[in-house]
Amino acid sequence: MLTIALVVSVMALASACANQSEPQPVTASLARQVTASAHCGLSAPGMLYLSKADDLRRLTELPGQALSPSSLSGLDFSREHLVIVALGQKTTAGYGVSLDFARLSGDELRLEMVLQEPPAGAMVAQVLTTPCVAIAVTSRGWRRLTVAGDGLPSMSRHR
Repeated sequence: MLTIALVVSVMALASACANQSEPQPVTASLARQVTASAHCGLSAPGMLYLSKADDLRRLTELPGQALSPSSLSGLDFSREHLVIVALGQKTTAGYGVSLDFARLSGDELRLEMVLQEPPAGAMVAQVLTTPCVAIAVTSRGWRRLTVAGDGLPSMSRHR
């Protein structure tokens, strides 16, 4: 009986230690993908950070911008801010970007992105695209925002 209790205690301790390793991403409370498009109209690669409704209004008034204002209009800027990650102009179809996960470490909010590109040798439409993704991020708990992903240059912003 003592042996069973000892084995159960050791297993419980090992389980607790295993669960204390590296913190898991808590994407849902930190960031959520609002929309993505292959035709955003943002011809340069980069990151836009919008912290006010007026910033969003100015963005939607830019000529050639093709993000859907209706998908972005429900954002409560007192609780969430908007980050737009653009890949810039591409010469074929098949490119895209999406949120993989978000992680808060100290005062840094890190957004890990997944890039899609057409497979090598694939037949794709010869068309100009400007892929991007819009992500709502929590407005609290961080001072530095970093966007990164395989094939994407690391981009940071302090506030």
